[in-house]
Amino acid sequence: MPESYTSYGYRRLTVSFDGDQQYGASVSFPIMANFFALAALAANVSVVALIVIGVVGRKSDRSPFEFLSGTTLWLAGIVALVAMLGSLYLSEIVHLIPCKFCWYQRIAMYPLAVILLIAAYRKEGMIRIYAASLATIGVALSAYHKLIQVYPSLDSGSCAATGPSCSAALILKFNFVSIPYMALSAFILILTLLWADRVNARAANNYEPESSGNRT
Repeated sequence: MPESYTSYGYRRLTVSFDGDQQYGASVSFPIMANFFALAALAANVSVVALIVIGVVGRKSDRSPFEFLSGTTLWLAGIVALVAMLGSLYLSEIVHLIPCKFCWYQRIAMYPLAVILLIAAYRKEGMIRIYAASLATIGVALSAYHKLIQVYPSLDSGSCAATGPSCSAALILKFNFVSIPYMALSAFILILTLLWADRVNARAANNYEPESSGNRT
């Protein structure tokens, strides 16, 4: 596969989608790639909106995320599940071979899809610390992966020695949305939702004693 460089310095592979031959691709791949890119941008907008809501409403007696009460862990789990299914689509259906850093990010993301949904079903808020730890590791990995795509000279070449190049962008939408950027967006949104869940839990704990005192 030939390599090319964008005006922003990204190294990417030129993939041909003639029929179902190269990578087993189909007509749906460009549509799905656009969907994943737009989903990443939607995640970015959601993160900014939640942060603004949290900052503006931080002095209120009630949680600024009360409108998300009971749904934050579900939403975080769904984000992780969509990210996991998206990565499996790219590797198992489109047959894009994951690089070493892609595998590292999968290791951080896949457990989140399981533990967050189980925690949401069982209403176990204590899972936040474990999920946040995995998501933070995922943020670091995907941010570094994105960095070496922007600056390929930082790539030590260790990825190419064991598999596909980590600095090559197999998908590049809007000149900046690549696969690690999508993963980064998902990890940050999960962390933001976990923060909102914690704020809701603290507000509920502070509210209960006051309510009990009023009843007595």
